[in-house]
Amino acid sequence: MAITCRERKMRLIISTKYFGEIEVSESEVIVFPNGLPAFEDEKRWILQSYQGPFYVLQSVHTVEVSFLVCEIFSVFPDYQIDLPASVTEPLQLTNTQQASLWTILTINDPFETSTANLAAPLVLNVDEKKGKQYIPQDSEYSRQFPLLQRKESSSQNAYTNQKT
Repeated sequence: MAITCRERKMRLIISTKYFGEIEVSESEVIVFPNGLPAFEDEKRWILQSYQGPFYVLQSVHTVEVSFLVCEIFSVFPDYQIDLPASVTEPLQLTNTQQASLWTILTINDPFETSTANLAAPLVLNVDEKKGKQYIPQDSEYSRQFPLLQRKESSSQNAYTNQKT
């Protein structure tokens, strides 16, 4: 399916991949001026709450184009990245309170083998509703970082601390 959006009084009716037809405010739309890699024509997106820390990043125009995502710090609180001016300036990011970092997830079966792309975060300016996927030349993080690794290592540490 192609374009599935009708505008009505600053409200949009959007057909989504997982939630059917929904109504959202124009102010909820996040603009990715350059689209996303391989989806350069998809410039307008919304975030839909899914379950727990997970959200769906849904294209406003194409039903089939959506990604399961999560805010990075909600799952990986130790994550660190320096954003260059080539990212912050186009997004009009002037302070850290405006920035929100998200990761695209790959959900596998079994779920325990699911991964997060921490090497190429989605950077959002929450005030301006602008976004960009930042793909650094070099990253200490993997494009297939185990989603549950952090929880497993925390559990192991808890177990070790209880034994001592």
